[in-house]
Amino acid sequence: MAPASSTAEFDEIAPTYDQSRGGTARAAGFADQMAPLLDPAHLVLDIGVGTGIVAAELTARGHTVCGVDLSPGMLALARTRLERRVAVGDACRLPVRTASVTQAVSTWLLHTGPDRGAVFGEVARVLRPGGRYLVIPARGMRPTDDIGRIVNELEDRLDPAGTRQDGPEVLAPIAAAQGLVYEGPAGERPATFTVSPQDMGRSLSGGLFTGAWSLGEDDLPIVDQARERLLALPDPTVPRVRAMTDFVMVFTRTDA
Repeated sequence: MAPASSTAEFDEIAPTYDQSRGGTARAAGFADQMAPLLDPAHLVLDIGVGTGIVAAELTARGHTVCGVDLSPGMLALARTRLERRVAVGDACRLPVRTASVTQAVSTWLLHTGPDRGAVFGEVARVLRPGGRYLVIPARGMRPTDDIGRIVNELEDRLDPAGTRQDGPEVLAPIAAAQGLVYEGPAGERPATFTVSPQDMGRSLSGGLFTGAWSLGEDDLPIVDQARERLLALPDPTVPRVRAMTDFVMVFTRTDA
């Protein structure tokens, strides 16, 4: 799940990664969204397999999944779930033969900082014509409640070029330039969760929730301002019920 620049960060958070991202319940939800879009007769390539928790849930639903990831720490956990069906691999330089894959998936990969053009180029290379690439974005539909507005503005200030945004409006043109057509969203799944402004402010110090979004010295005052704004919201210690929508982005390799 990690690009080369953030491998160490993912190695560090690997032991607690699953628990901090919703654990098996959330992974099962992602698998439920993707499984109907996948053909069990063909192998699934999980690009950025991470701990293998989503791949294991797809396996439980009748799919054969092989995964690649750059983080040894994450792969050590993936091997406990997928055994020998994982390998060290860079999403920008996949260790996979050209036109050898019918379907590929990625969950929470493209916001972590890889060259998205290179990733889509590699996916286009390894997919057969008509093959599909399913992507579950981390930031595809950003919440717009009072907490969300502050965090969204912070992300935009820290990332004015949008390199960490992974919604359709950002990724579709990048994919198209590599011969992958965005077919639209599928498997939308509304979800709610609770967090207080105070707790959200504390979490900003942890790399904006990814473990891979490292902050430089120049970024710290911007984060501090966002924390102050969160604490200035009404009842900052009281958890809010927040809404978001998990969905699958479907890309298809063109025949050309």
